[in-house]
Amino acid sequence: MSFRSPDAGDRFRFAPKPLADSTLPSNLHRRKLIREGRALLANTAEKIPQYVGNDLSCASCHGGGGSPAATGIVGQDISMLPLVGTAAGLPEWTNRTHRMRDLRQRILGCFLRSMNGGPNAPAGTLPAYDSELIQAMEAYIVWLNKGVPSQVVPYWRNLKHPPDEKKVPIPKINPVRGAKLYLEQCARCHGPGGQGRANLYPPLWGPNSYNDGAGMGRIYTAAAFIRESMPYQNAHTLTNWRDVQDLAGFVNGHDRPSLARKPKDYPKTVPPDEAVYYKRVQQRFGYDQNPMAKKLKLAGLPTDTSALKSEAIPDSLARYGRPLRDSQ
Repeated sequence: MSFRSPDAGDRFRFAPKPLADSTLPSNLHRRKLIREGRALLANTAEKIPQYVGNDLSCASCHGGGGSPAATGIVGQDISMLPLVGTAAGLPEWTNRTHRMRDLRQRILGCFLRSMNGGPNAPAGTLPAYDSELIQAMEAYIVWLNKGVPSQVVPYWRNLKHPPDEKKVPIPKINPVRGAKLYLEQCARCHGPGGQGRANLYPPLWGPNSYNDGAGMGRIYTAAAFIRESMPYQNAHTLTNWRDVQDLAGFVNGHDRPSLARKPKDYPKTVPPDEAVYYKRVQQRFGYDQNPMAKKLKLAGLPTDTSALKSEAIPDSLARYGRPLRDSQ
């Protein structure tokens, strides 16, 4: 079983550093911005609730932050999605919006999708591109990047998605089996209703989670994250590719906030198969709804924030590994 390898190139070995005067630039304003950026990334929903439409913070995916369970300062937890090296890979091309994006646009995209911001946030808009808070978050991520060569993607930046021989076709993902695995592996932290524990573990679905246009709403992306990072502080426990794909199908079979601009995504290409919340994907596979949600409903399992109960999970799970497009 291979994961992101710490031996994948000594030149770019992961080396966490403290946020201290000795590691900060001499310019006092830049120092202030970096410290402010760190605080915003660690406790985003708490610090700037007007721009956040859920209960998440950047640290929910990137590690660190204000939670008592957090490891290190935000963006440097190698078992999560470290932000070290992010600045080195930008600007970059994205098919989702068919454009190049720089670091600030990347941050704003996370506000819009992962943080359910923009029209879904109290302010009704995203932070301004040149606002001090966006500059502060940019300054912190650039500071984390110090020592990583430009346009070099270090081994820890990208998740290892399922290889072709392990990738389960979307119609064959079994979210009902994923429900059983969820109760065994995930519910102790995220709860039987997926709502987590305040200031400890984030909600995985429902109104306070990421919206349906977020990267984590894609099956293979979420599976890669689960396999690489979960359970928190005990990473690499879930090693089986089939297990994490079924788990991702279960999580992304649930209701969550809707991103109104989804029809505008992928304007020159089609959404990837894993993007199960997109109508174009559902129609391509012959469904009239999210195929993961359909299977959960056929099994009589909730897709809202109701608590999942073990006795509600069918004894026979194999059926739900088939497409079931026309089943009632």
